[in-house]
Amino acid sequence: MENKNLPQILAPAGDMDALKSAIANGADAIYLGLDLFNARIRAKNFTLDNIGEAVNLAHAHNVKIFVTLNIAIYDKEIQSVLDYVDKLWVEGVDALIVSDLGIASLIRKYYPDFEIHASTQCTAHSLSGADFLYDKMGASQVVLARELPKKEIEYIAKKSKAKTEIFVHGAHCMSVSGQCLMSYAMGGRSGNRGECAQPCRLPYKMCGKNGYPLSLKDMSLNNHITEIINSGVDTLKIEGRMKSSDYVGGTVSVWRNLIDEQRNATKQEKATLEGLFSRQGFTDGYFTDSITSKMLGVRSDENKEATKSIQATVGELKKVKIKLQGRFILDKKAELTVTCGNKTVTAYGDIVEKAINAPISKEDIIKSLSKLGNTPYELEAIEIEKDDGIMVRVSSLNALRRRAIDLLSFTGREPREHTYTPKKATQGKLKSRTAVFSTIEQIPENSDYFDIIFVYADRYKKDPRINGVYMPPVILDSEEREIYAKVREAKENGVQYALITNVGQIEKIKELGLKMLFDFRFNVFNAPCVDFLYNQGAESVILSPELTLPQINDLKLNRIIAYGKIPVMTTHKCVLKDTVGCDKCKGYIQDRQNASFYAEGIFGHRNIIYNSVPIYMADRMDKLKDFSHHFIFTSESQKECYEVIESYKKKLEPKGNVKRIK
Repeated sequence: MENKNLPQILAPAGDMDALKSAIANGADAIYLGLDLFNARIRAKNFTLDNIGEAVNLAHAHNVKIFVTLNIAIYDKEIQSVLDYVDKLWVEGVDALIVSDLGIASLIRKYYPDFEIHASTQCTAHSLSGADFLYDKMGASQVVLARELPKKEIEYIAKKSKAKTEIFVHGAHCMSVSGQCLMSYAMGGRSGNRGECAQPCRLPYKMCGKNGYPLSLKDMSLNNHITEIINSGVDTLKIEGRMKSSDYVGGTVSVWRNLIDEQRNATKQEKATLEGLFSRQGFTDGYFTDSITSKMLGVRSDENKEATKSIQATVGELKKVKIKLQGRFILDKKAELTVTCGNKTVTAYGDIVEKAINAPISKEDIIKSLSKLGNTPYELEAIEIEKDDGIMVRVSSLNALRRRAIDLLSFTGREPREHTYTPKKATQGKLKSRTAVFSTIEQIPENSDYFDIIFVYADRYKKDPRINGVYMPPVILDSEEREIYAKVREAKENGVQYALITNVGQIEKIKELGLKMLFDFRFNVFNAPCVDFLYNQGAESVILSPELTLPQINDLKLNRIIAYGKIPVMTTHKCVLKDTVGCDKCKGYIQDRQNASFYAEGIFGHRNIIYNSVPIYMADRMDKLKDFSHHFIFTSESQKECYEVIESYKKKLEPKGNVKRIK
């Protein structure tokens, strides 16, 4: 086969056994989380007490460690996060996988040489998105969204300033990466905070039929190896930090062989991967752009039995060979030089003294220095140079050996000053009321209540009431020409504002000269994130609807959602196509508690699924007086939109079930 620069395999590890299994079976790098600040908080995870051991073990085998810092951070946690980052820096972690734009900006400030990778939670679907994360977030590597087809991945990988990383095996969400509030909406467990309860795996009813319309099979691209290698992608990521060491080792082993041999999986290898874990088999639907109901699947009893019986061939972690050279010269400090691969270090011990009684022998020195115990190393060779008639205590030899091994693992990184001063009342540039209407026909007579009215950019039609376009949350590179043509048309008709939903839109909207408001989809939880977005040219920023009033107390003068059903999922696979049909493009999904979630088709044959109840604060607007207000109109009729506005004017109490900001 042609010799290529092969992409690296990035393996998951939820504990030390999984980490050892990943190393033993050929991972080039490992991503893991600690018991703080990561999106798999229910995994066993590592701790600040054992992360150093994990890094040392991996580095001894020439394997990199990436630590996940991929959740949204509250203001009150920022100093703790920086303390945490400092410890990871000192311990020699190779990169941080970050999703919060504000936290990334602080890491860049205090640790400019700490490598950042942009998490898939950053929702990078386009070249402009990847380049923005490289230029502005400081991400050297970008994890592309899992929904991208091969042609889009290849386009970004070959043109982006950043290195690119894609998921190639394991679970993936129904919702677009970084755009899911379903777990929070249904049970208060935030996926953006690492607490996802996986409501997508539950049964739902659509059109009177029960099923699992939100549960995707696991992905596996094991049948597309040469395509992936030729795409220019730098890193191939295997999902599975919640899974066992057997799963990690077995999966990495298969993928190592496929990449090294540049071939697709055999029938037996596919069976092995399915047996290790699957949900009624695998799907490659996103990669092949074949998005159908065949992508759906659940974890069946048959799958569970297959996992119990699978006998995967996994490698055993071997120790790394090192060479020792000791010098014990009278009246000089004892020396021990360790060589491991291309790295050589020398440690110094106590002054070598003349023996009073029995001198120490070369054999005794070798015996003490050879005790490598629980270290990742084993002795390949040892040379000892010594004077005759000398005395060296065994305790001194042991200390010298430990010092030399510690030096071999030492990163050379020292702690840094990183004091964060909390900010108060980060101020928006635009104090106003804004609203998004799903359709132009919904806009009522009393819409002058709003300063800015947005409609979806692809649905825009000239109307004197409309002065803003709402950008689609996903715009692939192949779709940009169509959507930005509509935005230019809107600007030519006098539209002044764009509601931005994705990092890939920022520079393009700047070029078009529209004023930018930033949507809640940026998951804004803290003041540094607000500041970051204002530095990119924001006129106003909508805070995350997951925040409580006490949590946003220091973010006054920004914008909050005062009314509406918040989008809880944005799906790349159309939920409606296989149920109500493409001609209707709207419908309801009902959960086990009979709550109904409205779903509508949007640009790109995607869906937005909205919460079952709206935020309603008309009778409590005094609590929101320090903020700008944003309204979301979805399934309401024009009459209902009119009545909502009147309710807010008159501060009326709600009718029916609603969600409150507390």
